Parts: sequence; structure tokens; C-alpha cells
Amino acid sequence: MHHRFRKLAVALGAAALAAGLTVAGTGTAHAAVTPPAGPGTWAEIFAPEINSNGITLCADNFGSTAQGQNLQLWRCHGYASNGSPQRWNFTFVQQKRKDGTLFYQIANVGSGLCIGLDPNRVRAGTIAGSNLLQEDCQDGLTSWTLTPAVDSPDPNNQFLLENEQDWLPFTGGKWAMEANTFLDQNGNRLIAEPVASANSAQWFALG
Repeated sequence: MHHRFRKLAVALGAAALAAGLTVAGTGTAHAAVTPPAGPGTWAEIFAPEINSNGITLCADNFGSTAQGQNLQLWRCHGYASNGSPQRWNFTFVQQKRKDGTLFYQIANVGSGLCIGLDPNRVRAGTIAGSNLLQEDCQDGLTSWTLTPAVDSPDPNNQFLLENEQDWLPFTGGKWAMEANTFLDQNGNRLIAEPVASANSAQWFALG
């Protein structure tokens, strides 16, 4: 599995270099991670730094087709015959005019629903620590950017999934997908927390 990850990461890194570079706070240029996009394409989203027991965990929707289903990390098996809970399709939705940031919606292949913030927690102003859900992809809370994880060991391939909600009056700003714990155990919840580039629980990669 790791060989496959490495091979795909090299290919993605090369594509990203062709697309452009992101400058980190240290002045080092890093390739922007470019996901495979388009009909019939998908990727696993795995947590490379949460593997103390040697178990690689991937974003997973429990195999559910229900809107509002909580998301979790589970032992990676996206390429297995029963792997659809871990297969995610990236659809480009827009590019910011000022800085060129690309926004994507990330839909599960099995359910057709997208990774999103909990709308009830957004309305209540309590996003921090809330579960990430699979939601209708038309919802405004399902738009994500892949920002290079400049503090990670592999910033050209590892990234933070960021959801920008600047329009919110009290809970605006950028929110990241984060593993609830650093344990590489099945059922580790995926939650929303303020972006913290040095937090390895917010570092992810594509497989």
C-alpha cells in the first residue's frame, strides 16, 4: 500500500509543480497538491502522520448513503472490492481571483454526498470540535482547499483540507479537517478545528 501511495504522490507532485508553487512562511516554495479530478476518478485521503502502530487510516463514510452521516478514519482499503466508503471524487468549483486558490467539493463515490461542516453547529456558532459530515454537495459548507502542509515532513504531498467561512459573523475564518485523536485506530472521528499548520492531526495526503 505504501508503495502505491509513494508512486501516486510522485505523480501528483509533478502535476502540481506544473500548475504552480506555494511559498511557505520560511520562503521555501512548495508544490500545490493537485487532486485527480473528473468523472470516474477518485482517491483515498489518508492521515500519514497518524500511524504509531503502523496502521494507515483513510477518510471513511461508514458505507452510508445518509445525508448528515458522521465521517471517520478507518484502516485504508479503498482499492479493495468493498472500498467505496474511502473513495473520494474531487470536483473543481472555483478559483479565487486574488490569490489563485482552487476550491473543490469532495464527494464519496458510493453516496454522492460531499465532505462538509455540520450546518447545525455552524448556525449555533460552535464549529470547533464538531463532527465533519457528508452533506448535499450544493451546500455552501462543502467547499475545500488543499493547502500545502508546510510544517510536515513532506510539504509537497501532504496538505491541510481547509474550509473557508469568512462570511460568518461570529465563527468565520478557516476550518481544517482534523483527526480527533492521534491513535491509529478504526473509528477515529474526523472533526473541524481552526487551521493550525503545525498540527499533524490536520495533515493528510492522497493515495
